[in-house]
Amino acid sequence: MIVLSAATYVLYLKVKPTVLIDLRHVTPDRLAGKEISEIRDLTILEGGKKTRLSEIFEISGPSRAPKDPASINIVIEGGSDKLCYVGYKMSSGNIMVKGNVGHLVGYKMRGGKIIVKGNARNYVGAKMKGGTIEIHGNVGHRLGSKLVGEKPGKGMRNGTIIVHGNAGSEVGVGMKRGLIIVEGSAGNLVGADMSGGTIIIKENCGLYPGTGMLAGKIVIGKEVGGILPSFYVDSLLPSIKVKGIVFNKQFMLFFGDAVINGRGLLYVSYEDNKALLEHYRMLIKEEGVEI
Repeated sequence: MIVLSAATYVLYLKVKPTVLIDLRHVTPDRLAGKEISEIRDLTILEGGKKTRLSEIFEISGPSRAPKDPASINIVIEGGSDKLCYVGYKMSSGNIMVKGNVGHLVGYKMRGGKIIVKGNARNYVGAKMKGGTIEIHGNVGHRLGSKLVGEKPGKGMRNGTIIVHGNAGSEVGVGMKRGLIIVEGSAGNLVGADMSGGTIIIKENCGLYPGTGMLAGKIVIGKEVGGILPSFYVDSLLPSIKVKGIVFNKQFMLFFGDAVINGRGLLYVSYEDNKALLEHYRMLIKEEGVEI
């Protein structure tokens, strides 16, 4: 929610970008204490070339920004999938994008809130340490993840990400702490290499959630493409409750990934995967649990 009593700066996109626009310097932290003329002169990158913020956006707002970034709202009117690094390392305040955005929304974010009223590309919330990101459309790959080649635990370390649409592959890869909720479906390798935190996929996911998982929780609310043989079944539950979200149907609980002596928890809807999960029934007895 945008706080209306705070100082609000509105950025109107002048033309549809044809190259990537790097907005890492346009955050409440960077605007704090600046005159509006200084804000218009902020340096950004347009396809790797330095330019002024006012060359890309019309900018309106108070003549001087508050010194406290928590009192600053930034509203981007007219989004584009070329707008990258929105909310980079922000510590407080609010950013709203009324449209689509590009890669690396909330990258290394530490606090505050980002709302996107559209779709986002890859690496939303990658390596974030706090705050909230809410995407009202779909997102690309590696939501809340680490970067390619980094060790497990180098992904999302705290905070909350909510996606109201679908997500691509490798949701939460390398995640250490925090909460990711995807209201729709996700691709392959949900929670790969995660060492903590919670991932909730309310609908379907692809192959092998929890690959290389050391700890944490993964919930798959509907169909799963396949489960690794290195996950061991524990129980069949009549219902589950995770982070206040209730699923009133049967779930199977698995532990894994045993290949790396992991003790992660994987909850998979039994109701939606009976053909895949039926042979586990002989190994378990039913009992109730609240996570």
